[in-house]
Amino acid sequence: MRRREFVSGLGLATLGACATAPSASPVQASAGPDPYANYVPVNSTMSRVTRTVVGLRPYRPAGYRLETERLGDKTVIHNYGHGGCGVTMSWGTASVAADEASATGQRDIAVLGCGVQGLTSALILARRGHNVTIYAENLPPHTTSNVAGVLWMPTGYFDYEHVSREWLAMNRKLIRLAYYGFLPYVNRPGYGVYWADHHSLGRRVPTDRKELPGGDDIYPELRMSTENNLFGYAYQERFKAMIIDPDYYLDAILQDAQLAGARTERVRFASVEDVMALDEKTIVNCTGLGASQIFGDEQLMPVKGQLSHLLPQPDVTYSYVASTSKGVLYMFPRKTGLVLGGTHIEGDGSMEVDPAQVTRMVEGHAELASRLRAPATA
Repeated sequence: MRRREFVSGLGLATLGACATAPSASPVQASAGPDPYANYVPVNSTMSRVTRTVVGLRPYRPAGYRLETERLGDKTVIHNYGHGGCGVTMSWGTASVAADEASATGQRDIAVLGCGVQGLTSALILARRGHNVTIYAENLPPHTTSNVAGVLWMPTGYFDYEHVSREWLAMNRKLIRLAYYGFLPYVNRPGYGVYWADHHSLGRRVPTDRKELPGGDDIYPELRMSTENNLFGYAYQERFKAMIIDPDYYLDAILQDAQLAGARTERVRFASVEDVMALDEKTIVNCTGLGASQIFGDEQLMPVKGQLSHLLPQPDVTYSYVASTSKGVLYMFPRKTGLVLGGTHIEGDGSMEVDPAQVTRMVEGHAELASRLRAPATA
């Protein structure tokens, strides 16, 4: 195994520009008697559900695998196992994977997988002048990345008991690198990346608050409050967060990679021998859960997530994650519809929709919406 310390190009330049700003102010009350007077309640009913999708997050307790391995005459750069944060972390880990691939000196590079990690790695490498071929069984919109939520706030993709301080320090740098990688796409036509007012809601005030992933300073307008909170919660962290809509974003990134010269080839890899048969000597492995079978990674496990989409409500421009009597629930607004989530089932590899979970989420979000005063009408 070989780890680099972000010594080339994009990684070092971007991290060097990310000077840490002062942390957000201490817990404070929200300004004004009703800071949500203009918020429109989510209309969460079964009749407004347009589709329910299931995705299997590629989870590793030890965190994503980002390392270089020598297999015969091949150099394989592994970049997979991001849990539910593949999109969120893409401009971080894919940048390092691309650095590793470029460092081999090979012009021809194979990328395995056409989810967001594979696409981002291929895009970076193609823009550097490499001949890139993306080998994948499925292309957008039929990848695991297409099923993702996505609120930009990386959480839940590793177990603290299984990672080292070194890994945590590296991960913090990559979170920041990923954040700055997405900024140029905000409100860029066709990419589906935009700001929303996000609310992380808790029933209790934390006794020992920890900074948000990557540092409080990369969450604009962050405020903590213990009163006047959304839905009447005891504690709230409110900030501007990026919402990323994979229905737009993955198509746009795939097109960018192709315009830069990358090409795609439909192929299914059943074993490492299939990979070894490729002509390319440098390979970036972004196969997600597929790495369990292809490369024998026994740490990988599926985590089932289920999302229900509601009809669009253009006036809903806020998002939230809340602990409720029906479990943790979250809502992210998109132009294509409102995304309702809140399932996390480790070890479940089923792709079947669970109707009980649909009901739980729809009813849970409806109960939250009932706590929000509707705006006055003229």
